[in-house]
Amino acid sequence: MWVKTIFAYLCVFETILLNTSIFCYATNANKSIGDENREDIAETNEDSKEASLEIPTENFLNNLTACTRRENTLMHEIRTAKPSEFPFMVAIMSPQNQFLCSGVVVSNGMILTSARCSQQAIDHVLLNTTNDKNKDSCIALRVKKIEKFPTYDGGEIHKDVALIYTEKYNNTVVSKIKLGNYTDKKSITDFEAFGYGLNVEVGEIKELQYVGLENRESDVGDYITGYLDCIDTKVPTCFKDIGGPAVFGNELIGIVVNGQNVCLKEMTAQFAINNKVVDILPIQTFKVWLEDQIKKNEESTQMTLVTYPAKPIVPDMSLHKMTTSGTKFGVQYYQCLLLCLFLLH
Repeated sequence: MWVKTIFAYLCVFETILLNTSIFCYATNANKSIGDENREDIAETNEDSKEASLEIPTENFLNNLTACTRRENTLMHEIRTAKPSEFPFMVAIMSPQNQFLCSGVVVSNGMILTSARCSQQAIDHVLLNTTNDKNKDSCIALRVKKIEKFPTYDGGEIHKDVALIYTEKYNNTVVSKIKLGNYTDKKSITDFEAFGYGLNVEVGEIKELQYVGLENRESDVGDYITGYLDCIDTKVPTCFKDIGGPAVFGNELIGIVVNGQNVCLKEMTAQFAINNKVVDILPIQTFKVWLEDQIKKNEESTQMTLVTYPAKPIVPDMSLHKMTTSGTKFGVQYYQCLLLCLFLLH
């Protein structure tokens, strides 16, 4: 008898919980996915309380579509890179030692990036570093020359690509990335895009990050458009960088020319929200020019780089002495050099 009584009470308790859950879901379904702090909801004013209790309209529900995911997709939330995990990455810096944008090593002393980025005051680059503060790497090189794509007109879209030239180095410093041979962008179903500080606020350290995106039909010419959708994540999703590489199968398929500055705080795997993250300039739109510049560059040097996923060995610090002294950055460099020599002793 007492067993039946217990089960009866449990049944009533479960029914109450179920009804409460349904009510909470209905009253909060119209709230933004990106609420930063759910505990603050109780502290809002009367207007916000009334708004949070609105029942979703029929049109709102009709605009939501159920998520469908391909098997073996590369799509994933923003992740932070480990030291030397992606030795082709470059942080492009200003004379004030401020991060400007990303780049990728395509040949010895040659860095591919966005032409819009190259129009800024560039002073030096950090090679194979996982942040913009040069804490995990002492490889800093002055910029010698910048060359934009010949027909770049200063706009945001057309041939937004450039090359940055530095002094040469050897296989102990970085790896170069292989140029992809994909001529049909539809053959690339998904890819990974790289950059520094993709989802951080102004003033915070910009760590090297990457995100797995789905390629969808672009409404901007021949560009590849990357979407992050239909995944469960509370990692803020945005892309506050340009100039970094888009990679598929360990090969370069393009350069990030447009990102997403407004972060989406939370995502769900239940409903598709069509979250566009980046526009990619495909490599086939400038590959002939790039290969010609690489050929000229490699004819003038005997030091070739290993190709990613091969990785460089321990850096040789004697190769990276800054040629400009007396500046704040010069002092920081020599401090870094002394620290490295001390640690290697």
